[in-house]
Amino acid sequence: MKKLSLTFNLAESDFLLCWTAVWLMLQTLLTFNVFGFLQPLSYLTLGICFLNLGLMGFLYLLRMELPYFPAAVMFFYMLFVVFTLINANYLKMAVYQTVQVMLLLILTEYYKLHFDTLLKTLALVFSACIYGNLALMLLFPDWMFAAEDSFDSFILGGNYNQMGCRFFCGIVSSLLCTPYGKRWVLNTLAVTAVAITTLIMVGSMTALSCIILFTVACLLVPTRLLRWGLYGFFVFYLLFQFLVCFSGEGLYNNEFASYLVEDVLGKDLTFTNRTAMWDAAGRLFSESPLIGYGYVSNDWYLEHMNAEAIGPHNFIYGVLIYGGIVLMAVLIGIFVMAYRRIRQCEGRLALLLQFGFVTMLFMMCFEVYPLFFVFYMLCMIYYFPDYHQPCTTTPS
Repeated sequence: MKKLSLTFNLAESDFLLCWTAVWLMLQTLLTFNVFGFLQPLSYLTLGICFLNLGLMGFLYLLRMELPYFPAAVMFFYMLFVVFTLINANYLKMAVYQTVQVMLLLILTEYYKLHFDTLLKTLALVFSACIYGNLALMLLFPDWMFAAEDSFDSFILGGNYNQMGCRFFCGIVSSLLCTPYGKRWVLNTLAVTAVAITTLIMVGSMTALSCIILFTVACLLVPTRLLRWGLYGFFVFYLLFQFLVCFSGEGLYNNEFASYLVEDVLGKDLTFTNRTAMWDAAGRLFSESPLIGYGYVSNDWYLEHMNAEAIGPHNFIYGVLIYGGIVLMAVLIGIFVMAYRRIRQCEGRLALLLQFGFVTMLFMMCFEVYPLFFVFYMLCMIYYFPDYHQPCTTTPS
């Protein structure tokens, strides 16, 4: 009995929480394998994440509790791995991604009562990685050309288009810490400035415009208008996804979509050849609509879609390729669970968190970000009532 008591005290300590969170975020934020000499660090962080998941998973199972939200996320990833196995696709990477999200999920659920410490740790790691990435780019501008692939040469996400989700989650994480003191307000402003500067340097315009939009909402939009802005933006996102992205190359024949893209957004109808990728993704989905293909490799995308770029460059199409209608239905259910819980909180911070998530959804009309960052935002939304008071909470 004495050993069990020591184990539980260790599991509830801030040390284990911070240790686990730091290694998890290093594994998900940084792309060590863009440089051969950093490859051992990639293996090290992944190995520690596996060990941490084993320990935290054991301790969590001892509680004999499984609320609906974590159960739904676990079910999502069970299907994700099973569909990958059935289709004989990239099982190793599917398992790696599952480990990352399961560890995040167990951390957030197990440490609900210590969520303020967890949130500060996550925000600090995000901030350090964002600052460090820009410092390397400024101090050693030639370092990017030392990478094996000049298009995947950034330690923060590898490809420059993958920086956006990391910047966005980092900004939101720091923003959620602002009730803890003025230093977090200053950090949020600094992280935002660094993110905008970096995105200007690398030319990722979609992420840049969306982060600027979110910043304007945070600084200038009154709270009474923010909710209506949130609803309006979500409706706009849905219209864009259904009328533009789902049209693929048929976009040219859709007068309303053409008006929306060319006249309202001032964009080229091809979206830098994305319409061809959306069209190819729609064709692949129609060939396996129920369970998709599981997690697939870059080589699979190049063989089955478009040799000019990798992937569908659209999050919804990405999920449909991973698991078809079945996986998408589970994901929608998870979205609903998270929204139903945060809607109990009426404050400005809750609205900004939701607005931030919708903004990232719009960013993902043009890119497929790792699922980890989607579930990271969903965890922030679902557990918001646990670390931000006052909120009227109901059983999950």
